Amino acid sequence: MSPAPGHLRRMERGVKRMALTVARALFRQRRHDPLQSDAIRRILIIRQHNQLGDMLCATPLLRAVRSRFPDAFIALLTSPVNHAVMMHHPALDETILFDKRQFLAGGRLHPLRLIRFVRSLRARTFDLVLVPATVSMSATSDFLAYATGARWRLGVGSLEGVENPSAFFYTEGVVLSWTGKGPVHQTIRNMDVARSLSLPDPGQALNLELTEEEKASAARKWPNRGGRRMMAFHVGAGKVPNRWPADRFANIIDAVVGNLGYDAILICGPMDGGPVEAVSSALHVDVQRVVNESIRAVASCLSRVDLLVSNDTGIMHVGAAVGIPVLSLFGPTDPQQWAPVGPRHRCIKSRTSDIADITAEEVLKHITEMTGSTGAPAGRRAQ
Repeated sequence: MSPAPGHLRRMERGVKRMALTVARALFRQRRHDPLQSDAIRRILIIRQHNQLGDMLCATPLLRAVRSRFPDAFIALLTSPVNHAVMMHHPALDETILFDKRQFLAGGRLHPLRLIRFVRSLRARTFDLVLVPATVSMSATSDFLAYATGARWRLGVGSLEGVENPSAFFYTEGVVLSWTGKGPVHQTIRNMDVARSLSLPDPGQALNLELTEEEKASAARKWPNRGGRRMMAFHVGAGKVPNRWPADRFANIIDAVVGNLGYDAILICGPMDGGPVEAVSSALHVDVQRVVNESIRAVASCLSRVDLLVSNDTGIMHVGAAVGIPVLSLFGPTDPQQWAPVGPRHRCIKSRTSDIADITAEEVLKHITEMTGSTGAPAGRRAQ
């Protein structure tokens, strides 16, 4: 029987505490060489958290590093959740999978597996490691940066006034704080760990690279039925307060299909079954569905639509990253930090931080303006 996830998390925390204790006792802080940009040939960026939106918000950093070091070998270390989505990114030469479950399989530590992984990192002879952080610090990422043996390692020294207990793994511990600076988008926050590199401004657009084969497959699976334009809807969200009411989503989809002449696509991931079922049961029109597909298949599907209407969740970022306009709905979270940036995108923020206070009239108004269409909710009045 496999150990419960809670047991694995407790085990992981225990291993981290033990490792940090040993590291503090053994580590001797050395005098580090000043950063020499002209000596940087091989670069690793570590972003091994599971949040999809956080990863895609780091893509401007990837572009900036590539622009600053056009001839360097650049690799990205990811978790299994985000590994596939970063494949084929034009700024990267390699995407390295870090799956911590391999080292804790069967409810016990496998040190030899970890040692082999560390050796594989060291064999790549990185000169520079960057570990961006905007929401939380990671002792695992800090250790992996040190384990590479890179000459220069840039990561979090402190985050919003909280000292990083494993900052000693870095040659430069960067003080990160955006308090009192007004709204600072996550794409910009990801850049701040590398401020000493004088990176060029990459803009705030997200990007996700699709292959021609993936696009062709999506065209076969989700065709333009009757030649109609398509609009996608992501009605779920991992956090319940981020979900706009299902009946209003259904109201809008009825209008988009019945009055505006679009073909609607519902995006349903592994955690979206409840919201999608609630919307589906209230619909009066037929829709296409993307159900439990891989994230790259979802991205390929989204690349075909004219507009994505989404709650604040990872799929919102995927839509923006494949280059389609996104209308995003925000309740308690801050769109000035998280909403896609650019003239093609719009967001609606609840005035009360309760997403249910966004009306269907507001959403339909933005849809019609963004698509150049007109119409009213089909069969019933907007709530």
